[in-house]
Amino acid sequence: MAIAMLIGRKIKGFTLVEIMIAMAIFAIVSTTVLKNATQSISQSRMLKERLIAQWIAENELQEYRMLLRGEEHFPSIGVDRSSVTMADREWRVEVDVSNTENELMRRIEVVVFDDADLDVPIAQLTGFLGRY
Repeated sequence: MAIAMLIGRKIKGFTLVEIMIAMAIFAIVSTTVLKNATQSISQSRMLKERLIAQWIAENELQEYRMLLRGEEHFPSIGVDRSSVTMADREWRVEVDVSNTENELMRRIEVVVFDDADLDVPIAQLTGFLGRY
């Protein structure tokens, strides 16, 4: 203070209003950044879930293809439900085998659910198997 008086200037700081406005702007920006970070984390988790569920569906369809070696392994019509463990989680798999117009082909629809929520499918894959 003494130095400022010697120079002839008055030392002036921020007013309370200026500090309050700066804090309000900081709070708004912080909230927006936090919201975007939360959405990003949620989307990453959802993408991971869908990717794993898609792998499970592809594995199930591939198992049916590998079993198809003769007439005794041609998949029968109906719905098969099972449980699969992947990525340290339990998943429900529903495989629906149905007829097509060609009696030598089957339509296979694989639906994967999270074990905790069986109402909403996470992945769905449809394939066709033929007996040649």
